[in-house]
Amino acid sequence: MGTMAGRLSGPGGRRLIAGVADQALVSVTTAGLLFVAALVLPRREATDLLYSAQIIVFLQGMGRAFIGDVLLTYAARFDAGPKLRRQFDNAHATAAVLAVVGMIGVGCAMLAFPSYCPSDLLWALPFIPAILLQDLARYTYQTTRDQSKALLVDLIWVGVEVTALVAVLLTGRGGGGPILACWGAGAGTAVLCFYARTGINPLRGRPSQWIRDTRRLLGWYTATGILAQTTTLMIGTLVQGLLTKNDYAGFRLVQMVVLQPAQSLAMALNGLLVPRSSRLAGQGDLSGLCRQTRVVVTAVGLLGCAIVAVATLVADPVLRVFKGGMYADVAVIALPIALQTLVYLLQVPFTVAVRGLQQGRQVFAQYVVFSAAALTGLVTGASLGQLAGAAWGLCGGATIGLAAQVWFFSAVVTRMATPKRPAAPGSPPPAAPEPPAPAAPEPQAADAPARPAPEGPGSGRSPW
Repeated sequence: MGTMAGRLSGPGGRRLIAGVADQALVSVTTAGLLFVAALVLPRREATDLLYSAQIIVFLQGMGRAFIGDVLLTYAARFDAGPKLRRQFDNAHATAAVLAVVGMIGVGCAMLAFPSYCPSDLLWALPFIPAILLQDLARYTYQTTRDQSKALLVDLIWVGVEVTALVAVLLTGRGGGGPILACWGAGAGTAVLCFYARTGINPLRGRPSQWIRDTRRLLGWYTATGILAQTTTLMIGTLVQGLLTKNDYAGFRLVQMVVLQPAQSLAMALNGLLVPRSSRLAGQGDLSGLCRQTRVVVTAVGLLGCAIVAVATLVADPVLRVFKGGMYADVAVIALPIALQTLVYLLQVPFTVAVRGLQQGRQVFAQYVVFSAAALTGLVTGASLGQLAGAAWGLCGGATIGLAAQVWFFSAVVTRMATPKRPAAPGSPPPAAPEPPAPAAPEPQAADAPARPAPEGPGSGRSPW
């Protein structure tokens, strides 16, 4: 007990606590905003807001795919200095360009398909850049292991959002659009504070340079992120198309309460462990990486089992009283979604390790398996068993995805740990090795000022 307390009181322990607290805050705030919508709006209007929010989250996921997730792996091996700051400028400039493209895309979709795009999206449209850049601000601090500063930025976001939401509800204007605007107002305030604090300037950045520098990682990680976000959006669209909008509202309500907190925990673990895994892999410490994976598997497995137990016990009685039993019909999907949550959590340690090994192709291949299995299970289950069948189909797809991820991780580690056979006598000399890929270069001494102990990732000291 004393040893554990000592570890938590050290710099690493404080970073862990701050990182988990940050993602808990993000999870509670995001789920809380959507829960308030389900509470104050009729079920059909709640459906429009929930689907609008899912489209914004889709764009947010695109930002993470192109920039955030790549930044965690790519920039984690740089010390503080001009080169690291240039990478941050380039990353934020790329996010700003992506946000503008997203705004144009959503606007065009609303004009072309007005029956499929809820009008609530109009309220969120001007806030898309702020939402994407505020999300990247968290990733930026996670890259330098400044978890407490990431928490501070998110506290600003939450404080402004909650204040605006209370004002909207008290004035009787609590529609879906104004609720989404509260999210954007909080994100905009937080990202302005972030830029003022760090000096990062997207206007100095060069998106083309970011793409060139990260092209190896960008290919597979971006493809994985696009596939993941497209799959999530397709699931929501298919639930509405194959079933009803009311089914979608209930489906998202259970996901918000059961699955979404686990997804936020997964983000926290990615932010905390991918940079560490990348350093372990860069040092050739495969045993340390495997040890970390085993510890995290045990921890998230126990948490997932607890989620399954709680969801099974409380879903039916809670939904019978929530809004007078308006959502009581979706209690049947609590168990399959809870089991899907358990499987999802168990995937996280293996995904973190494979990302740290910079094996983007394997991450993408695993998600291809998961997406194909999940969408097939959803369509088959919906046709056979309506909403409950759809939920069980998604659970089966997640299980197949977990099996694929474990297999890919084992194959990569085995291949890297296997010593190469010596060349046979008389055989030609091996070809010269290729130069290191630019996705994760070792920082050069000229990039950091002379000092007794280097700042930046791994030092516990902020580059700002």
